[in-house]
Amino acid sequence: MSCLGVLSAVHPVGKAPTMAGFREGLKGHLRHLLPNDLDVSGIAELKLLDQDGSFSDEAEDLCGEFLVPAAALEEHWPWQRVAAEQEERRLFEMLRRLPQGEYARLRAELVERPTGDLRVLRRTWDSLLSRFYEPIAQWPGRQVRGWFFPCPLCRWPMRVLGTGPVVTVRCEAHVRRGVSYACRPTARENEPPLLRPTGKAATRVDAQPATSESFAVSRVAWRYMTLPGLLECELRDHALGLRADVVMWPHRDLYDLAIKLGENEWLVDVKTWASPRALGEALRACPPAASKLVVVIPDHQRKDLHLVRQLVDGCGYRVLTAQQLKKELADAAGRPA
Repeated sequence: MSCLGVLSAVHPVGKAPTMAGFREGLKGHLRHLLPNDLDVSGIAELKLLDQDGSFSDEAEDLCGEFLVPAAALEEHWPWQRVAAEQEERRLFEMLRRLPQGEYARLRAELVERPTGDLRVLRRTWDSLLSRFYEPIAQWPGRQVRGWFFPCPLCRWPMRVLGTGPVVTVRCEAHVRRGVSYACRPTARENEPPLLRPTGKAATRVDAQPATSESFAVSRVAWRYMTLPGLLECELRDHALGLRADVVMWPHRDLYDLAIKLGENEWLVDVKTWASPRALGEALRACPPAASKLVVVIPDHQRKDLHLVRQLVDGCGYRVLTAQQLKKELADAAGRPA
């Protein structure tokens, strides 16, 4: 009722959906619930509920990016879950107190080792361990009979959905790329459960025991450090393959990459926000960290490129997709893209 009341407030009098229409609309795209004259750029295709009737991963990320302390959100999802930006800043500030070399090394660890055994992680993290990593045993929504499954792309524990004889296992960040599986929880008790691929990018994944020694980076660290770090490292490797000079996270992450190729230089800041509108508004409110800063968004958001460019027009940013930056680098090196 609280959510329907909020929705009714943006509709003309008498035009708001009924409760039945509202409940049915939760299964479809957000644009069908909102009035036609409302600007829904960047969120029109959002689905609030996933196929299992749970609050969708994308919607949760959007709440964290927009930081809307609405009464309905506070009632149904604790404010801590929608305050991801504050937590992200806290983690970054903690890392920025480190010397540059140590900072870059630990940022790389978050990308390359999002899960690991406590004894191994302690060799690298020591006192910082508890600030970034959490025990997987405390995440029941990411286990099947005490086993978890790392995503084949980002290696973070995948989410388990459903309670029937067959459950869905998927990576919330990469399900659109086809990282999804089916699993039968009722397999033999002494054997690890097996995944059956259901998506096009669902390569083989072996179950890992979620023991008290099994740790993974927190969701906020994964969402705002590990995921963009994957794209940052991908761009680094592409540039190095063109014999460019690359510095990662210079000045303790003032931006993400400094790439030099001949007389040309690119200062790059990678952004993997769920909402292109929230990203554009955040950039517009903050001057670029360097002259001619290039903001790079993932290729799957290429349809939103115009919107982000429009929002930051005149602010000193240049916005490209990852593929567009790779092409610029290849052209400068005289190589095919």
